[in-house]
Amino acid sequence: MSILSNSIYGSPVGKGVGGLLSGLDTDELVNQMTAMTRNKINRQYQAKQKLLYRQEAYREISTKLLSFSNKYFSYSSGSKMNTLSPGFFEAYTYSPSSSYVNITGDANSIKNFEIKNIDQVASAASFSSTNEVSSQSFSTYDVIPGEISRLAGETFSITYDNKTYNFSIRKDFEANSSLNDVETELNKQLASIKNDKGERIIPEDVKFEFPGGTDNSILTLSGGAYLSAGSSEFLDVLKMKTGEEDGKSSTEFILKDNLIKKQSDVLASVKNEEYITFDYNGSVKKIGLGSGIHNIKELGEHLQTQLNKEFGDGKVLVNYDENNPKKISFSTSEDNNVLKINSISRDLNKLTGLQSGDINRVKKDAAIGDSGIFNLKAGENGKYSITINDKTLEFEKTVTFNDIVKAINNDKDMNVTVKYSTTTDKFSIAANETGAHTGINIKYDGEGSLANALFGIKSDLKETGTNTKITYALNGSEPITIERSSANFTIDDISLELNKNAEGLGKDGTPVTFDVTNNVDDVVKRVKDFINEYNEIITLIGTGTAQRPKRDYPPLTPDQMDEMKEQEIKDWTAEAKKGMLYSDPKMMRVLSELRGAMGGTTDTSSLTLAQIGISPAYMDTTGKLVMDENKFKQKLLESPDEIANLFSGALNDEGTPGIASQLKDILVKNVGISGTSGVLVEEAGMSVGLTADKNYISEKIKDYDGKMEELKKSLQDERQRYWNKFAALEQSLNQLNAQSSWLTDMMGN
Repeated sequence: MSILSNSIYGSPVGKGVGGLLSGLDTDELVNQMTAMTRNKINRQYQAKQKLLYRQEAYREISTKLLSFSNKYFSYSSGSKMNTLSPGFFEAYTYSPSSSYVNITGDANSIKNFEIKNIDQVASAASFSSTNEVSSQSFSTYDVIPGEISRLAGETFSITYDNKTYNFSIRKDFEANSSLNDVETELNKQLASIKNDKGERIIPEDVKFEFPGGTDNSILTLSGGAYLSAGSSEFLDVLKMKTGEEDGKSSTEFILKDNLIKKQSDVLASVKNEEYITFDYNGSVKKIGLGSGIHNIKELGEHLQTQLNKEFGDGKVLVNYDENNPKKISFSTSEDNNVLKINSISRDLNKLTGLQSGDINRVKKDAAIGDSGIFNLKAGENGKYSITINDKTLEFEKTVTFNDIVKAINNDKDMNVTVKYSTTTDKFSIAANETGAHTGINIKYDGEGSLANALFGIKSDLKETGTNTKITYALNGSEPITIERSSANFTIDDISLELNKNAEGLGKDGTPVTFDVTNNVDDVVKRVKDFINEYNEIITLIGTGTAQRPKRDYPPLTPDQMDEMKEQEIKDWTAEAKKGMLYSDPKMMRVLSELRGAMGGTTDTSSLTLAQIGISPAYMDTTGKLVMDENKFKQKLLESPDEIANLFSGALNDEGTPGIASQLKDILVKNVGISGTSGVLVEEAGMSVGLTADKNYISEKIKDYDGKMEELKKSLQDERQRYWNKFAALEQSLNQLNAQSSWLTDMMGN
């Protein structure tokens, strides 16, 4: 029996040599008697193999589509290979004498165009704050010697009426709480779930109780609800388990002393159970607590010693104020250094108030009042407001720093972009448009206002942009001076794009000139290669969906493979794989969409593929295309922009975009950007990566593997049962022979 046979049927269970007395071929008989079960396994195996063949066919096409997408529809491939870029179709290459100037347009005009002088390049109004925004430090709470509540901040969930509700105990839940206080807090949580009308959702008869009194008792949850989840600390303190059966009461009595943990026990963590993980400029180090720490001052000294070892002496500062001996704070000794806490142990978090996300900069996801912005004050109405370009936005105290920045950047009337640099701890703001007609106008609302706190302004701020000013000559004309509001603009049939560094070019008397190189043959070759690779995909999918399966060539079973030569197995398997995609609806849809994109019209160009020499072959119905190179070259010289628009043109509103955009959408829908999503990937996955075993076909294969495993166990049991019977038969025959010999001996005597 082959290795493959062993893997799906299991190893033979026979022990010793069968049939010594009976003369029976026990192995063969057992195989015959278990044939029905092995046939069931074979059917499952063959069904699984068909899925594997189908998955292989899917992946071959998905890989081809992804490769096609990466080559022709990705900006990382460069403009000369990306059909979404007009550069793919540029019939001429323009080489400016300055790398700060980019030019496109009519080749004949560009040959005779020169820029005499660039006095100024258009810019957007901008402003950067001169002062740091935050206090550049973070600190603990006032740490008072004593005890901490083990329940403070812990989470739990209950399930009632087939719905699950999540809760969190107050972080300031007191350490000296009684069991009654715990009961009250838990029930307050249950009562906090309200509907749109402000009415309680969970009925009052659903409640936590300590029926045994206030010293020690068992906690119960009544009213048809049960505890469905809880943090490890919550479950340990209240001695509870989760689940419909076990999640209704404590498993043992709860003592009041079990609700607390002493400060000394937290600080003197002998086995480093308590820790803080610090991140200093991207370098992450975990610092544990050891013995010998008794108070907040000694905690600070221990952390300072360890931080010096990990990041260098004096880089991170742990500050302790003798005048305020209840807290320590953290900062850095040099500007532009970022320190934050990545993680902290539960009890140390409760004791100190330090938490994951604390940073010596602005906390972006915290409420604006708690974000660490220095000298920030709410207005008289308790809200924060800012006025930019005559538009005022007002924010509640609960709004986060990120929400405020997003609201400003998304406001069309303000028309600005605000950015915060964590490294420098400063804000910058820039108008979204260039030109002298645009600007930034921030109203000063007083000390501590958002405008003052974010940008450091002491009075109304007004900044304006600048226009582009250039002098040029075209076709030998007298120099012409123009002014434009953008760095990108058009002069007749010439489009210019100026880098900010182009400002001042020509002042030394050397104009900016342009060399023009004919590039038509390169464009023809690129388009021809594109069409050929498209045809390969169309042929691959078309052949797969049209090829009927070979019913006379089912996947070979292991037993059949054992009886065939290697080449015979290969030939048979090749036939068995045919037709796996026959009339597959997903593949048929992809084929239809690809043909539609390459055969239809667009709203971005007046041309069609047929008009530029690309059309279906004569009498061909497969969807493959042929290219008339001479016709395409002629049209490229006549209408290069229209050809570029036909492929790479985009639309801001409704309409049919360029062919490349249509194809890109089809590819993304089916294989995603990187082969990790899409219709085809969800069906069969890719051969490597996260989707290799996370797809529909792989899940079905796992089902077959599970069924085969169950059948294999049944087969093993059957084999053992039959072997036991044959062994009993041999034993009986042995006893019979022994008795016969004895009788013979007795009669002989």
